[in-house]
Amino acid sequence: MTIEQKTLIHNGKIVFKKAVILTNYKRVPKFYSENEACFLFVTEGSFRFRTPTTLLTYNKNEAILAKCGNYFIEQISQNVNSKEEKFSGIGAYFYPEMVRSFFDTDLLIKDFQNNYDVVKVNVQPLMKSFVESVEFLLDNPSIADENIILHKLKELLLILCKSEKANSINAFVSSLFEPHEYDFNEIIQKNIYSDLTLEDFAKLCNCSLSTFKRKFLKLYKETPAKYISIKKLEKSIQLLQIKSKPIAEIAYDCGFETVSNFNRAFKLLFGKTPTEYRLN
Repeated sequence: MTIEQKTLIHNGKIVFKKAVILTNYKRVPKFYSENEACFLFVTEGSFRFRTPTTLLTYNKNEAILAKCGNYFIEQISQNVNSKEEKFSGIGAYFYPEMVRSFFDTDLLIKDFQNNYDVVKVNVQPLMKSFVESVEFLLDNPSIADENIILHKLKELLLILCKSEKANSINAFVSSLFEPHEYDFNEIIQKNIYSDLTLEDFAKLCNCSLSTFKRKFLKLYKETPAKYISIKKLEKSIQLLQIKSKPIAEIAYDCGFETVSNFNRAFKLLFGKTPTEYRLN
């Protein structure tokens, strides 16, 4: 994977970023340095955004607003032999202390109750025009002094506030930094048929691998590797009843990275391969 990027920085922090990803990539974690929220407008290509409980797809000219959290950016095609794709986007980061300096009133008010972790932004002509202006600054950083950078960040907040129909800008900004609460069991069940590794699961649950395994064992009375594998194979039994569905497609739908991995796990549990099971 090759990443090309341009940035606009204020006080040592990236505020705006233009990123171009030449892929094949499979899954990239979204890292946060502080308790920041982020905005991303897709200028080319498409990608999937995995939150702890949701898998969303974003295409060209669509935008995403995400609170601080543990997420993954994933390639649409999971075929390792697929041709190289290009994805690019314009992003912005909202740091709590930086954003608070924009407004005189208290940002802890609770008028705007929007219980979300990630939302698809309503893109209007005003938003597209704004993104074009930021892209121009990213391509011509010599004219983007710190006052302009802060002005553009505040402008984006105002546009987002209107697009999300918040009662006030203060209430909207406050909502960005209200943590979204996840249930451990929900995270597991929402992702159980994915091809996430145990390390990936631990990241989504915001804990270390050892803590994740301990919590999992306490809740399900089984190790995560065994429990998840059995659930995937139980689903595969149901899908094998659909005679027209290829084995490779079943393996993918059940979260196995390769057909050989699927065949091996299936035979270990049921004593025969998926093909043999279907024939019987």
